[in-house]
Amino acid sequence: MAANRPAWRLRVWMLGNFVLEVNGGEVPASNWKSKKALNLFRYLVARRGEKVPKDVLNELLWPDMELDGSTEQNLHTCVYFVRRVIDPDLRRYEKSELVTCSGGLYCFEDSQQCWVDIEEFEAHYVEGKKLEKTAPIEAIEAFKQELALYRGDFLSEEPYLDWAIEPREYYREIYVDGALRVAALLADVADDRAEAIQICRNALRKDPYREDLHHAVINCLISAGRYSEAATQYNTYARMMKEEFALEPSREAQALLQQIQHSGRRESILTQPGSSKTPGAYVCDRKFFESICRLEYRRQERSRKPVTFMMVSIYGAQAISQRQVYSLANILRQGDALCRWDEGKVGICLWGTDEDGAKIVSQRLKREIEKDGLARAGVSYDVLKAGDSPPVLEILQKAY
Repeated sequence: MAANRPAWRLRVWMLGNFVLEVNGGEVPASNWKSKKALNLFRYLVARRGEKVPKDVLNELLWPDMELDGSTEQNLHTCVYFVRRVIDPDLRRYEKSELVTCSGGLYCFEDSQQCWVDIEEFEAHYVEGKKLEKTAPIEAIEAFKQELALYRGDFLSEEPYLDWAIEPREYYREIYVDGALRVAALLADVADDRAEAIQICRNALRKDPYREDLHHAVINCLISAGRYSEAATQYNTYARMMKEEFALEPSREAQALLQQIQHSGRRESILTQPGSSKTPGAYVCDRKFFESICRLEYRRQERSRKPVTFMMVSIYGAQAISQRQVYSLANILRQGDALCRWDEGKVGICLWGTDEDGAKIVSQRLKREIEKDGLARAGVSYDVLKAGDSPPVLEILQKAY
């Protein structure tokens, strides 16, 4: 990996499987004396330059142990193992310049001798956004360098590592947004729709449920006059939404379908997996909405199917209008329910919707609210699965 590169003292890859190079040589997994030492190092690298209290690290590495002298000694041992791996030339009792400790605060220092992929990945993304309007060709190059660094999800070999969940979502979001931005630039500025389509399809392999990537591919195919492929892509997307999440295609996708149909070409190839018209959710007042939620909670206990309780907060507007409520209702399915919870919030009940489906719906709602740039949206939700038993109103009220 280090061919034709500067001679870094340390290089760390965290997007995809973890890889560490020390003085130009890859460190084999067998060099780590303990998995906890490895986990400690990865945690500190992910927060390079941040001083992390020892109590946080003890809780991270030994969550079931009481904090006492033994856990502190265990932490010292892990730090020792880390330093021996990343700084093999460090002499006995010599202080490390890479992993430091002062006043009970541990830090992986922001040294220019060390290269970390997530930092360069994010830097290219920020540069691309900065250049989008003023220097689009340079922005395309920056975004391409960003995408090239994304070998896979953050620490993909550790899918159940709790602390990695948040950065994994964060870097995946940056990757998808970078793919969408460079695809738009390639199509609109460089007139290279073929590469734009390929970039979005590559991103779909990593996040197949991302609606805006499907939209981008369909839109590029339409712009390129490739209507048959656009219809095939639409049908694939619509079928996935129906089979995986029992959701209708988004309004944006339905608008793209109309463009294909209005092109006057190959309309017969469109085969809908169910109706593409979304009847909309049931709109009610808060008291009746709470009754519906209780009913769905009891029905969930019998059917063993998930039900999602969602709260949408709208910022930047004085109050949510009834028109906005019905606009959000049109995004949802017949059988879902929503209400104006208070002046700045909308409550939603989604029957039969699991975690992935709830995430897709929340993205749709945010796009609808933020499309005019006058308001921002925050979406919180709880997915109640078979066997869960907290009172439904407690779920609705605990975080809102």
